[in-house]
Amino acid sequence: MDQSENNRIRTAEKTTLINWLRNFGSRFQLGFVVTDPQEGKDEIVFSNEAFMEMSGYTYKEIKGKNLRFLHGERTNMNVVHEVNRNLKKSIHANAELLLYRKDGTPFWSELVIQPLVNGNGETLLIASYILDITKRKTDESLLDLTKQIFKGINDGEELSVLLQKICTVAESYCSKGSSCSIHLTDEDGVRIANETDPISIKQIQEVIHKVGNEKGYIKDEIICIEDLEAVMGRELEAKDSEKLSFNSSWILSMGNEDASQNDFFTVFRKKTGTPNEFQLEFMHSLVPIIHMAKTYSEQRKQFLLLAYTNPETGLPNNYAFSRKLEAKLKTGEPCFVAVILPGEYSQIVDLYGRAVGDELFIQLSKRIEKVGRGKDNFIGRYSSSSLVVMNDYIDEENGEFYIPELRKIVAKPFMIFNHEMFLTLKIGVAISSDESIKAEELMRRADVAVSEASKMPGTLIRLYENDTNLEMIRDVRMSHELRKAITNEELEVYVQPKVNLENGEITSFEALARWNCSILGQVPPSIFIPVAENTGKIISLEMVILKKVLSWLRERLRSGVKVFQIAINISVDHFYNPGFVSRLLDLVRQYEVPAEYIRIEITESIGLVDYPGAKVIFKHLKEAGFDISIDDFGVGFSSLSYLAQLKVNELKIDRSFVQALDEPETRAVVQTIIQLAKNLGLTTVAEGIEEQRHIDILLSLGCGVGQGFYYYKPMPLHEASLLLDGDQVPPLLE
Repeated sequence: MDQSENNRIRTAEKTTLINWLRNFGSRFQLGFVVTDPQEGKDEIVFSNEAFMEMSGYTYKEIKGKNLRFLHGERTNMNVVHEVNRNLKKSIHANAELLLYRKDGTPFWSELVIQPLVNGNGETLLIASYILDITKRKTDESLLDLTKQIFKGINDGEELSVLLQKICTVAESYCSKGSSCSIHLTDEDGVRIANETDPISIKQIQEVIHKVGNEKGYIKDEIICIEDLEAVMGRELEAKDSEKLSFNSSWILSMGNEDASQNDFFTVFRKKTGTPNEFQLEFMHSLVPIIHMAKTYSEQRKQFLLLAYTNPETGLPNNYAFSRKLEAKLKTGEPCFVAVILPGEYSQIVDLYGRAVGDELFIQLSKRIEKVGRGKDNFIGRYSSSSLVVMNDYIDEENGEFYIPELRKIVAKPFMIFNHEMFLTLKIGVAISSDESIKAEELMRRADVAVSEASKMPGTLIRLYENDTNLEMIRDVRMSHELRKAITNEELEVYVQPKVNLENGEITSFEALARWNCSILGQVPPSIFIPVAENTGKIISLEMVILKKVLSWLRERLRSGVKVFQIAINISVDHFYNPGFVSRLLDLVRQYEVPAEYIRIEITESIGLVDYPGAKVIFKHLKEAGFDISIDDFGVGFSSLSYLAQLKVNELKIDRSFVQALDEPETRAVVQTIIQLAKNLGLTTVAEGIEEQRHIDILLSLGCGVGQGFYYYKPMPLHEASLLLDGDQVPPLLE
C-alpha cells in the first residue's frame, strides 16, 4: 500500500473518531478537549461546554490553538514537559496543574490526557479530560497555611511576617498582577501590615475611609471598588513613590463597625470586576486564620514580656540576657559582659526598701545606655543587687573606650528617696575569648571578676584574666596605641641599603617602619603590621612612612648631597585603593621629589587579586616615573604570566631562599628566578644576606644586588645621612 493510500485511510479514521468524540464529549459534565497532534501543533479541534465555562473562553476563541494559552506565571512547566514527553511516546498522562482562565484568574485542574492510537501505532488525536479541583487544592492550601502560621508563632516570627505568608497564598488565587494587603489594629491602636506590603498604611486607610464614608461598613462584608483612581482622585503610589497601576479593589472588613479600629483584608487588582462565588468564599476563609495569627501573636508577646522582663524595673531579666548572649556568641563576634554592682546597694535597700533599690537600677541603666559611642548596649537585671551589660569589645572605637567610660557614670549623684547620693561601682568584665565559650561560662568569669572588684574600696573595674584574655587585652591595647602613634606620626623610618654584590657599593635603599611605643616598648613589624591591616589602619601607616621618606629626600636634594632611590612597601589594600596613585602623585609634588627617587615595593600576589586592575595601576605608576619592585618573590602564589605584561623593574628573592642556598633544590629555584628576571630585563635583589658564601653563590648564579645584615642593618634616617655623607659609617655586622 502506497503512502497516499495510508494518508487517505488515516484521514478517514481521524474524521470518524472526531465525530464520535464530539458526540461522546458533549455529554460530559467535566471539561473535555480534543487536540490534533499533526505536525506537533496540537491544535484544538473540539471542546465541550463544560471546558468553555471552566476557562471563560468561547470555542471560536480557542479553535485551532494549542492548550498553552491556559498557562500562566505560576504554571509548573516541569510538569508540562513531563506530560509532553509521555505524549510523544503515545503514553497517557495524569497531572495536577495550575492554569489560568480568560480573566487571568488561576484555577487548579486535574488532567487525564489519553493519546488515541490507530492499528499502526500512530497517534491520531489526543483526548484531555479536565476537572476543576480548585476547591480541593484551596482547602489543602488553607490547611497548610494554618500549619505555617502555627509554626511561625512558635518560632517567634513577627506578626507582619505571618500576615505576609497569608497574603502570598491569597495572591496565588488572584489574577495576575494583584497585590493583597492585611491591615490590623493592635490593642494599643497601632496599625500593623504584612511585611512586604507595597502600599503604605496611610494610603490603605485613605481608601478605606473614603469608601467607608460613602457606603458604611458591615462586618465581614466585601466592598468592591471598580475605579480606584476615581475614588482616590489619583493613582496609588508604592512606598518608593512609584506609580501603581491598580484599577480596582476588594475590601473585606473584619471586626466592628468602627472603621478606625477595624481590621481589613484588601485585594488590589489590575483588572476590574467583582469577586465570584469561589473568591468570596476564599476571602472569608482567610478571616479565621488572620484572627488566629493576630490573637496568638498578641498572647505570645504578652507571654514573652512576662517571661523575659524583670517586672520591677522593666529591664530584661537574667533569662532574657542569657538568651541574647548565647545568640551573640554563636555569631563568633567578640564581645564582653560586665556585671555591675552598686557598692552601696545593700545599705540603700536596708534604709529605704527594695522599691528604691529598683529605682536606682532604672537610673543606672539609663546612664549606661549613653555609654559606647552609639554602640547598642544590652542591659539586664542580673540579680537582685546587680545589672549586667553586653556590648562589642574588640575595636579601638569601642572596647578600649567603653570600659573606662563606665567609671564616669557615677561622677554625678543619683536621686535616692529624694536625696542626692554619690555611689561607687564594682564592675567585673569578661571577654569572649573564642567561639566555643558558652554564655554560662562567660557570666561565671564576670562574676569572678566582680567578686575581686568588691574586695577593694571605691569604684573599681576588674577584668577576668587568663592567658587568652590577657592576649586579647594586649591586642586591644596595641591597636589603641598604634592608632595614636599613626595619628601623631610617631612611627619611625629605618632604611636598609641595597648593595652591588660585586663591589659592595650602595645602589639604593628600602624603607622599613619601626615603632618604639612609650607604653608597650619596641614592637616588631611582624606584630604591628598585621594589627594595622586587621584594624583598617595600614593605609594611614604607610602614608606616614611615605611622608617621612619624602621629607628626608627633599632635605637631601635641597642640600645637594648624595641621594639614592628608596623602595617603600605598599600593601594590597593600599595599592587597590581608588585614590592610591593620585595621592602618591600629590605627595611627590608637594615634597618636590622626582618620582624616580621612589620605588613602589609590593608582594608577588598583587596581580592575582585583580589582574586587570593591577595592570592599569602599574601603567599609571610607570607613566608617572615610579619604579616597581616585586617583594618576596617565589614564596606565595607566583604567577609568572603577569610579570611580562606588568611593568616591573625588580624581583626580590625572599630571604628563606637565600638562607637555604646550600640545598640543590633551592639553588635551582633561585637560578630559575634569576634567569627569568634576566629574560624579562629585570634586576634581581637577594634579601637576607648574612654570610660571604651567600654572596659567592648568588654571584655565580647571576644575581648582582643584595641586602642583609652582612652589609648593613636597618638604620634610622639620620644614620643613613651620616653613612652617605661619609662622616660616620655604621658598623657592619660580623
